[in-house]
Amino acid sequence: MYQVMIFLHVISALLLGAYVVFPFIVGRAATLSGAAQEGFMGLLSTLNRVGQFSLIVTFLTGGAMVSKIDPMPSGLWMGISIVLLLIVGAITGMIGGRIKKLVANNKAGKSTATDAAKIKTFSWIASAAVIIAVLFMTNPQLLA
Repeated sequence: MYQVMIFLHVISALLLGAYVVFPFIVGRAATLSGAAQEGFMGLLSTLNRVGQFSLIVTFLTGGAMVSKIDPMPSGLWMGISIVLLLIVGAITGMIGGRIKKLVANNKAGKSTATDAAKIKTFSWIASAAVIIAVLFMTNPQLLA
């Protein structure tokens, strides 16, 4: 069973890599307008949703694996890991909300520049949090 958890954990962590490239992809959104921007936001929304589901799987499989290993990792390591994943979850939720707002403003003919800028800022934060989480989770001895 532990091998299945590792497999699911690694696959879901790979899917979290979508957030690492997200800031670079989002930059394109500001240059589009109208139907092109709406379609592009649909793609980003789907990518965000896949990342959110993979975050849940990563969190659950990581918790299951930590409960089975001996000796237990340090409390600091577990705390930082949980906080980083919660940060990614919160930021990606905000990204999803901003994507919906951008699409609504686009349909109403309003400016979408502010929403696109906030999505880009949030995506940079999520990207950094994912990279830091991978660093700490693959090197638990950093916090020993």
